[in-house]
Amino acid sequence: MSDNKKQQLHISEVTPNDSIAVTAMMDGKKVEISCTYAELTEEQKAFLDVNYGNHYLPVELITMEVDGEEVPVTFQGQNSVLQVVVVNPDGVFKFENILIRKTTLPGEKTFHLINAVSTLGIRFNRRRGVRVNVDTRMELEQGEEKFVILVREISYCGFSFINLSQSDVDIDKPFILNLIERDGDKSFSYGKFIGKVHRTEEQKSGPTIYGCILADKHADQLQKYVAMKQLEVLTGKKAFAEDIQKTSNSDRWRAEVADALGDTLIDNSAENSTENEN
Repeated sequence: MSDNKKQQLHISEVTPNDSIAVTAMMDGKKVEISCTYAELTEEQKAFLDVNYGNHYLPVELITMEVDGEEVPVTFQGQNSVLQVVVVNPDGVFKFENILIRKTTLPGEKTFHLINAVSTLGIRFNRRRGVRVNVDTRMELEQGEEKFVILVREISYCGFSFINLSQSDVDIDKPFILNLIERDGDKSFSYGKFIGKVHRTEEQKSGPTIYGCILADKHADQLQKYVAMKQLEVLTGKKAFAEDIQKTSNSDRWRAEVADALGDTLIDNSAENSTENEN
């Protein structure tokens, strides 16, 4: 890892532009729930500063659909909080020793207050993030060539796939993954994400599995995607349609690859040389 990369993030440095997710146990499963930084008035911020100093992070009320109604999540007992993950331009940071409770402030503002026993979030290996199984056919672009692939699982830092095309993917060159979502007989592009093959696994019987890393700049959007897919499993309800957006223009992808990957692939290769990737 490059020495000039920020290694710690104070919880007071988290901004409304950062991606925030709570990792918790819900219904016996480990899930990541995407959060939104709470909109507070100056009076409400001052109230929190007096009572919590710089040990807190306010997020909008975290809810789940239960019997057709949106109800606040209670982070107690089985829904215990494991950690909070923040993604920003400096990297991915993990906060542990976290307490979360529903709070109401003057002005009738109700939200979830994240209170950190330890105020420093530590930069961590993104490949340890939560993964979701997708087993969906998608498209991979590499130069002028396109491949049909089967994406097996994905996290906000990488994914694994099986090549269904006749021609071979060049493992030494970057690519663009067109992440496809399906709702019945309809297909949607959730976005296009720049990545590179990091390792291959030859199976004794069956096709080669490609483990890939994705550029840091996509972590925010992919973190929301992973959280969304997990909630779909828990609620049995599709939630992706309103979030569909294009994240990369394939017509100029070569220029974007140089900017987005840069040291990312080098750094990740060095710090993960002995670990398993997607």
